[in-house]
Amino acid sequence: MCGESVSNEHWELVLHAEKSLTMDFPESLFFDDDIIWHKQQFGMTGHVAFAYLVVKDKNLYGLNYVSDIVQRISRVRKYKTQIEKKFKGWHIMLLNSILNFALELNIDKIYSPTADLAIKNTDPNRTVQRELFDRVYDRSILKYYHANRENEWWVMNVKDNLDKLVRPETINEQSGLEKTICLIHDTEKGLGHLSVDPVFSGMVDQESPKYTDYMLKMEQKFGIKATYNIVGTIFNEYRKQIEDHGHSLAFHSFNHTIEDKQLSRCRNIDYRIKGYRVPMSRISEELTDENLNYYNFEWFASSASSLGFKSPFLQNRLVKIPIHLDDYDLYEKGTHFSEWEYKLIGILKDQNFAAFGLHDCYGNFWMPFYEDFLEKIKDMGNFKTMDQISNDIFLSSTI
Repeated sequence: MCGESVSNEHWELVLHAEKSLTMDFPESLFFDDDIIWHKQQFGMTGHVAFAYLVVKDKNLYGLNYVSDIVQRISRVRKYKTQIEKKFKGWHIMLLNSILNFALELNIDKIYSPTADLAIKNTDPNRTVQRELFDRVYDRSILKYYHANRENEWWVMNVKDNLDKLVRPETINEQSGLEKTICLIHDTEKGLGHLSVDPVFSGMVDQESPKYTDYMLKMEQKFGIKATYNIVGTIFNEYRKQIEDHGHSLAFHSFNHTIEDKQLSRCRNIDYRIKGYRVPMSRISEELTDENLNYYNFEWFASSASSLGFKSPFLQNRLVKIPIHLDDYDLYEKGTHFSEWEYKLIGILKDQNFAAFGLHDCYGNFWMPFYEDFLEKIKDMGNFKTMDQISNDIFLSSTI
């Protein structure tokens, strides 16, 4: 819409309601994937709306303004009237927030899309409600702000609208420094060994579901939430089972190769999965920050050695999460689980953040010890999924 491809010029403005406005609704409503379709809560209750923004040539461009909770609440009709009444002014609050954001960045002009431009750039597979676009993108601008139309944009001079501005109270929230552990499972059946060890690959194809069942059972016993990175070609085979246990899902490539078009093929399966765990920690030419952003990934995980750091951080609008140890040596080098466990526990003791992985395909090497292993480490830190880590990093990087 405005031709800016540099990741760090793209921004998201997120609007949440304070607690007193959400107490009449179940918390689960704000985390229902069918209602909050874009999943931009960042772990916080009360997500109401977001604006997608771009800074270019010292101007601020609005691209789209969305309130999933208001626009999709008809799917839960019990709360429809209450939600619509309480949050009907979401687009006005959002425009006020955009004006505040422009002022904070010392931006002179805001370009807000007309309804025509917004509709033109909406997914053609969607059924567009013209009235909604007119109200959000045209009438609200003209009613509350000084703006002139230039081609397909409404142009607002920030200084001409200061008398319309409501400044929010600024509150800083410090994130905790608690010891954090990420347990991940790369779920691939025999796909990672098809060419190098076909006999092992065939055996694993038969045994993998049993290993996954056991992992889920033990993690439920100890109240541990993990991240299951699943190869795209078998994603839907495992999805419901893992989601029903409350774990996070991510892609582990489309077909466990480093060939091109892994990202686009993953997105043909699901557009909203937030994370991508690269197979074998081999970062191919396709896996640039820009491509991962383009395909709507919020976090990217690979080995600490491949990323070059030991703690997660935000870079180019992408949270990068290092993995400190996985179970490959159990298969490749014949390392006994007790030796591997000793090494991992040392990492967990020494580091404030640690992520480690177990493969379904290597279940025969670790499954006999898994229950005792989880008993040993369950109190060594706060277990978080990689989606939660990503949320924490994004929130701690806000302005």
